[in-house]
Amino acid sequence: MKDLSSLFSSDPRTQNILAGLVTVVYVKVVVGLCDYAVSHGILAPRISRKCIHIAAGAWIIWWPFFHPDHWTWRLNVLVPAVYTIQLFVKGFIIQNPNDTDVQTMTRTGNPKELLNGPILFTVIMTLVGLFQFRQKMGVVIMTCLGFGDGIAPLMGYYFPFGSYPTWPFGANDRKTLSGSMGFVVGSVAGYFLTKFVIAQDEGAMAKHDVDDDNEWEMILQIATVAAIKDLANSTIQPSRSPLF
Repeated sequence: MKDLSSLFSSDPRTQNILAGLVTVVYVKVVVGLCDYAVSHGILAPRISRKCIHIAAGAWIIWWPFFHPDHWTWRLNVLVPAVYTIQLFVKGFIIQNPNDTDVQTMTRTGNPKELLNGPILFTVIMTLVGLFQFRQKMGVVIMTCLGFGDGIAPLMGYYFPFGSYPTWPFGANDRKTLSGSMGFVVGSVAGYFLTKFVIAQDEGAMAKHDVDDDNEWEMILQIATVAAIKDLANSTIQPSRSPLF
């Protein structure tokens, strides 16, 4: 894909600041649309939450707008970094069970749960944005985290098939084959939808050759993630994406 890092401004710093602000607007627009859809009966809350979850993983679509020639390209992690700090403060220091984030992102209403799945989500996004910027592995990670993990629960809920036990093998520690397959298919689809963000020119921050003949390697990576993920139960996963 043609690099878009000079779309807003010829000055790299200005470009990156504007691109960072665009990611903030992106978050607000997605949340607003989903809230509207739920309030008007267009989407069920369960589906809305997962749409938001997928949109969080698709945040990488804004990567091409960041100019690699100035250190401010790191503003691509502005939103997840801020939310990481916010979740830490709310889950470790304030611990208010009536907080909106506690009520929407935890399963039991315990503020400490924000330090499990929700903060892991934002930490991974931040690390990917800093160390896998516009690289193939970064895209694979985010499509698994966003698309795969967003679609899997819907498939398991609406099309339950092939229930199997997961660690620690309690009465409620079970997942479905349909959900697991949804994770793989969703992750692969997400990868092909967002792989345009992978840098393909020598001037990009992450010099990474895109080998279309090596897509099977990507699918194997996703399948491995699915296998590891499905060995554990879902208690560390947020009920709603912490970025939105």
